[in-house]
Amino acid sequence: MNLTFDAYYTYAQLTECLAWLAEQHPGIMQVQTLGKSHEGRDIPLVILTNQETGPDAEKPAFWIDANIHATELTASMAALYFVNRLVTGYGSDPKLTRILDEQVVYVVPRLNPDGAELALAEKPKYVRSGTRPYPLEDRQDGLHPEDIDGDGRILQMRIADPSGDWKVSERDPRLMIKRGPDEEGGVYYRVFPEGLIENYDGHMITVAPALQGLDFNRNFPVEWRPEGAQRGAGDFPGSEPEIRAVIEFLAKHPNVYAGITYHTFSRAILRPHGTKSDEQMDVNDLWVFEAIGERGTQITGYPCISVYHHFRYHPKEVITGVFDDWLFDHKGIFAFTVELWDLPTAAGVEAKVKEKKFIEWGRKHPLEDDYKILDYVNANAPHGLVAWYEFDHPQLGKVELGGWNTLYTWRNPPHVLLEAEIAPQADFALALASLAPRIAWRQATLTPLGEGNYHLLAVIENRGFLPTNVSAQALKMKACRPVRLELELPEGASLKGGKLKQEIGHLEGRSNKLEVAYYGVSPTDNRGKAEWLIHAPQGGALTLHVIAERGGALHRRIELA
Repeated sequence: MNLTFDAYYTYAQLTECLAWLAEQHPGIMQVQTLGKSHEGRDIPLVILTNQETGPDAEKPAFWIDANIHATELTASMAALYFVNRLVTGYGSDPKLTRILDEQVVYVVPRLNPDGAELALAEKPKYVRSGTRPYPLEDRQDGLHPEDIDGDGRILQMRIADPSGDWKVSERDPRLMIKRGPDEEGGVYYRVFPEGLIENYDGHMITVAPALQGLDFNRNFPVEWRPEGAQRGAGDFPGSEPEIRAVIEFLAKHPNVYAGITYHTFSRAILRPHGTKSDEQMDVNDLWVFEAIGERGTQITGYPCISVYHHFRYHPKEVITGVFDDWLFDHKGIFAFTVELWDLPTAAGVEAKVKEKKFIEWGRKHPLEDDYKILDYVNANAPHGLVAWYEFDHPQLGKVELGGWNTLYTWRNPPHVLLEAEIAPQADFALALASLAPRIAWRQATLTPLGEGNYHLLAVIENRGFLPTNVSAQALKMKACRPVRLELELPEGASLKGGKLKQEIGHLEGRSNKLEVAYYGVSPTDNRGKAEWLIHAPQGGALTLHVIAERGGALHRRIELA
């Protein structure tokens, strides 16, 4: 199979790619099913770990999901690229090899297969997320975007109208620009998405509420709000099978310590919170988020920003029920939303990023920005802007179709630019995956005391960047058990001191030592120890287990002399 990254794969193609990679790398890659979609498709779950070094449930786990929103196809390809990078780099890349030997990576490359299939169909349809009708069962009055001429694209539709608010650009006849407030005497247009109008009365045209109005990234159980308060949130938290599958999997896998969810489009790394300011976050957690984000910016060039401070759709509103807030708020997991690709930024519109106007830019920006984008598209993907052509609309009569092919310009990069966009993301994901808490033996010493008595000393250390609890938020929410030791004695043996099962608390990593001041100190708070006094007159062997939910597990068999 020739696996390339200059195309957007359908569900069948993606499934075939994953099966082929797993067949080529059976020792480190398995493909299972996370759950079923609304339409009954298997949601693929990729498990990446060296199976000879232990089961995945006993290893620190890194999570990636993608394509929760139907048209954000770049996300799936970024996840697939990362999977391919891991399996092909294993054995030659030391960091990558260490991660797969000691840890596990869970990847869900297409969380929303139903919606993505609609976007990739021969006659496409664009929905936000899922395909079941919501919140109502029937199509509402108004314009519904769809491919009405059967050319496989949903373009724009323009109608000449003296009251129109758009006009043709003098720079390029394909580009529509806004009419000035006091501008008169020209040819003006109304511009709509290509589509059909439900119950058209010959006069009124409004864009209808979507028949399939679900937004899966509002359906998670963190500050969830119903439809009247937030559109697309579903009937209740986790009401959609795709999201419920994620919730149930993460409930059964407390070993997950960090994660990324891939979206498009803003070329930014988003971090919690979405509903409150940084001042309300534990300061140490904030510093860790910022340190990871800075590393992400170094690798990808994407700025790392707070959703609350720099990525709100409306300055007086917040979004709730989103994945990364749920992971962090409820579980204390460091989670990021990576918004892949951004046409204005790619075209050199610097103010959007420098001024952190990721959402505001879409509402208001200078005409010069549009021309930068035009020049960029002409140079890199001229097919992304389509020449206008006449079409006999069944309801409106003569209209023109053309303008932006938004799916492969604004929503996703043109095919030829895809691999260059997603390749650096694999490096950031690898860097984040390497920050796991990782427990290891520092010492395990059995000392004979005579008369069948023994002293056992175990010293455990965390060699990872993150502590075994991962975050202060995890401690607050009691989301992660402390490190515990369990001792198995041979037949006839008994304890004279210590406990068969005992906790030694959480072990710090390096994330609480970020200060660069000269007076900084490095305490050994990444270590913990336990001792036992054992009476074993018949000898034999004992087994010592160390279990850190997010830091892995250790097992050691010790022979008694």
